[in-house]
Amino acid sequence: MGYILEARNLKKTFSLDAGFFAKNDKRVYAVNDVSFGIERGMTYGLVGESGCGKTTTARLLVGMYEPDSGTVLFDGNASGKQKSVREKVKYIFQDPSRSLNPRMTVGSILCEAYKYSSVFPGKKIAMEEAAALLVEVGLDTSDLERRPSEFSGGQRQRISIARGLIMKPDVLICDEIVSALDVSIQGQILNLLLDLKEKRGLSFLFIAHDLRVSCYFCDTIGVMYSGVLVEEAPASDLYKCALHPYTKLLFEGSEGHPESKVIEVKTVLESVGGCPFAHRCPKANEKCRTTLPDWKETGKNHKVRCWNV
Repeated sequence: MGYILEARNLKKTFSLDAGFFAKNDKRVYAVNDVSFGIERGMTYGLVGESGCGKTTTARLLVGMYEPDSGTVLFDGNASGKQKSVREKVKYIFQDPSRSLNPRMTVGSILCEAYKYSSVFPGKKIAMEEAAALLVEVGLDTSDLERRPSEFSGGQRQRISIARGLIMKPDVLICDEIVSALDVSIQGQILNLLLDLKEKRGLSFLFIAHDLRVSCYFCDTIGVMYSGVLVEEAPASDLYKCALHPYTKLLFEGSEGHPESKVIEVKTVLESVGGCPFAHRCPKANEKCRTTLPDWKETGKNHKVRCWNV
C-alpha cells in the first residue's frame, strides 16, 4: 500500500524577530529534516508537546507554508501549489471559534471555498450537499441558517469537519481538534471521524499532544520533539513498548503523573546537532548532546532515534 501523502526531508525555519527593524540572522528551527508517509485509508498521528513543530509540519503538507528544503508528495507526485491537491487535502483547525466566520451562516461557511473549486456543482446542489453533510456529522439541516455563536464547541467542530468534507477530499489534517473539548465530547468527535474514515475511505493526519488519545485513534504514530521525529511505530506497538525517553514521558504525562507534566518545548535557535531531547533526558551522555542518532529499527515498522536503546 503506497503513501497518499508523504513528507520527504522537510525543513522549515522562521525569522525570530518581526517588523521593519528585524534582524535576519536569528532563526527559529521549527522543522528539522522530517520524513514520514500516510498510507491510503490509514491514520498517521503526529504527537508531541506544544512548540515541537507538529503544526508547522502539517501546514507544510497542506501548502500553507513553503519548506526551506524537502518535498511534499501527494499520491506519489510533488504537490507544489496545485489546486487539485489543495482540494484533496483539507485542514481542520484546533479552534473552530476562530476558524469559522461569526458573521456568516453555516451554509455560507460550508460553501464559501467550494464556490471557487474545480468541483463546484452550482449553488443549489452545493447547498443540498451542505445540508446532507450536516446530518452526516450529527447536526440538522435547519442549522444551515444559523451562525457559529449559536453552537457549542463540539457542534462548531462538527461544522468544521463538514466544511473539510464538502469537496470530497482524500486526506483530512486534524490539528488538535479535540484538545479543547470535554472528554465525553472528545470521544464523540473521534468516533465520528472513525465512522467517516470507514464510510468515505479517508486518510488522516492526526495532530495531538495526548498519546493515549492518539493510540486509540491512529494506526501509526510519529513522536516529535524540537522539530525532529524521535520515534515511529504502529500505535498498538507504541502503546505496549515505547522506547524513546521522550515517548515514555508523554505516556506518563497523559496518565497524570505530576513529575511528567507536559510543557512547551523551548525554541530551537540553531540547527540540531545532537539529540534534541538530551537537555531533559536523565540518560543523556556527551554523545547524545553532540550527535543526532540515526534511525534504529527495533521491530516491525518500529524505529527510534536514541543512543541508549
